[in-house]
Amino acid sequence: MSTLKADTIVASDGTSPVTLTKQSAAKAWVNLNGTGTIAIRDSLNHSSATDSATGKYVFNFTNSFGNTSHVSSGLNNQVSPSGNYNRYASLNGALSASSLNCWSVRGDTAAIEDTQSLQVASHGDLA
Repeated sequence: MSTLKADTIVASDGTSPVTLTKQSAAKAWVNLNGTGTIAIRDSLNHSSATDSATGKYVFNFTNSFGNTSHVSSGLNNQVSPSGNYNRYASLNGALSASSLNCWSVRGDTAAIEDTQSLQVASHGDLA
């Protein structure tokens, strides 16, 4: 039996990282602190996030998807002194290969509110 150990796997050109283009792994994901001055905690294939309004965020991909048929899903969590509210991430706006619009929605009131923790993953073929 053989064991393969590697710290880095690069493409055949020897300089760039291997791109997951033929696999179903997420091609982009982000973990965002959406309160105050928003901040990306960690991400893959996201160049930036913009706070476009209360509870509304735009995520920009580093490498665009090949078309607008990529699929995204999100989780939203807000802990408050008065309890946890049922919240969800609503993906809104025109579909784009280079960015994603996401809203943080409170389930019991349907209010769009800033959130402490928003996570979104996107699947599809990169350009």
